[in-house]
Amino acid sequence: MTANALREYRSAVAAGVDLPAAYYALGALYGEKDEHGKAIAAYRELLERWPGESRAQELLAARYVAAGQSATAVGLYRTLLDQGGDPAALLGRLGDAQSLSGDLQSAAQSYGDLLVLRPDSSRARYQLARIYEAEGRAEPAIAAYVELLAQKTYARPAALGLANLLIERDRRGGELGSPRAEGWWRQQGLVGEEAMQKAEAQLEAALAENPGSSADLWGLGKLLFWQGRYREALACVAKLAETTPDDYRVHFFLSKLHGLLGEEEAAREAFAQYQRQEQRAKVAARVRTERDVLLKQLSGEMP
Repeated sequence: MTANALREYRSAVAAGVDLPAAYYALGALYGEKDEHGKAIAAYRELLERWPGESRAQELLAARYVAAGQSATAVGLYRTLLDQGGDPAALLGRLGDAQSLSGDLQSAAQSYGDLLVLRPDSSRARYQLARIYEAEGRAEPAIAAYVELLAQKTYARPAALGLANLLIERDRRGGELGSPRAEGWWRQQGLVGEEAMQKAEAQLEAALAENPGSSADLWGLGKLLFWQGRYREALACVAKLAETTPDDYRVHFFLSKLHGLLGEEEAAREAFAQYQRQEQRAKVAARVRTERDVLLKQLSGEMP
């Protein structure tokens, strides 16, 4: 009976009840309803009366993050740390708030500090890997993803992250699509054979549970492609074309694979399909944009 509970807690707070629990309960109920502004107000009022309630500061910071005010949350988390709060509990939340506010460098520092205290924090390692990837720092990102492949909770996203990163690294280096023999990568030391096997096994297991998962088909296709296993990659991408027939990127991938396998006619057909679907996608995007502009004009949002 949430509505009744809210009414009673509001009445208690309005009456100036001398119990922090009433404010905590009110903030929690508003938080459950995603009424972040009201939850923030409840925790702020609590702290005005009981400034030493560090738990209220933590909850207030979390509500600021939920409300999209991450920069404000950063200040609160820093204050809690300065006041002697548990860094093992606070550094991850500080890193999240810094990341959401766009301060990736500080977020990486916070996650790194947490890993010094808790080397087993897979979540911090995953967040750090994503930051490295976003900053274009391929080697530490790859190392972090490889380590996460042994952690059940993060093995699949780590495998997907690794696949994307390897392809992006080759794209930036101008090597994407260059013919490669199977096994070429084993000597370079960037990714070990055991790690590659784990990544493949993880994506294959995900596909066994959900054969139509486009994310896992993309990921496995990229891993096989990167290794030079073009025939296996082609089988994977062909399934992707069945599940997402309107995604023009899939047909570009198919054209590359057919070309690398010497199947010129199939490569030309796939590339022609890619061009047709890309053009249709551009037209559809333009139509959506024009429709949105028209709707805003009709509603008075735009002159």
